[in-house]
Amino acid sequence: MYRLIALMLLWVCNQSLAKEFNINISEGLSFHLAKEQIEDIFTRIYGPLDIQPSFHYLPTQRGLQWVDSGRFDAEAGRAAKEMSEYTQLIAIPTPLATVRLAVFCLKPELCHINNDSDIITIEGSLITASFCRRTKLTCHGVKNNVSAFQALTRHHSDQLLATDHFSIGSLCNSGLNKIYMRILPAKGIVIRHYIHKKHQALVPKLDSIIQGMMKSGEFAAFIDRINNGFADCDGEIIKLTNHVPASL
Repeated sequence: MYRLIALMLLWVCNQSLAKEFNINISEGLSFHLAKEQIEDIFTRIYGPLDIQPSFHYLPTQRGLQWVDSGRFDAEAGRAAKEMSEYTQLIAIPTPLATVRLAVFCLKPELCHINNDSDIITIEGSLITASFCRRTKLTCHGVKNNVSAFQALTRHHSDQLLATDHFSIGSLCNSGLNKIYMRILPAKGIVIRHYIHKKHQALVPKLDSIIQGMMKSGEFAAFIDRINNGFADCDGEIIKLTNHVPASL
């Protein structure tokens, strides 16, 4: 009896001493239909390490600052070229995904961008913000993916600039049943997972786990579920060719 009580007390103590592991995810994904899938994939990544992560959806700059300061432990996924100022973060070498920038529109003839266009973007996307600065486009951020696609229906703009995979997971909530997409003729952007350097010992372990999930096809299946989500609610994404180049 006393042994059982001692074991129970030991278990309680271990639970109370267990450290939290907090992962920041871009605020724009907080309304995403694949939110649960995104959390599930990271739970699977950290599961073999006996880490049960908690997930937070903070505005981009604040979230990255919290991870960089060590208040949070990891950043779900970012493009390397946008992370140079966050010196306390370490990238896991194996990429999580490769994304492309794309233009979304309600009519095929509108799926191009030029310097005279007022273009919608999703707040928190460092990739699109960087592209807008570099190409001197006039871009206006909206709070999340759902609002961005709804802004097209309300004629706030004719074009939405976003990434090809993760932006479309919220289309079922947009009220649309069809949308056109033209992927921009630029090379893909690699997305990696980042952890605070205080967890540097986890880097080879996390890299090995992610490599295994890539080889097993688990990540490919994850991306496919996101890409097919709109079809599951009877929506249609019509992909346009790049015979009409973006006017930049």
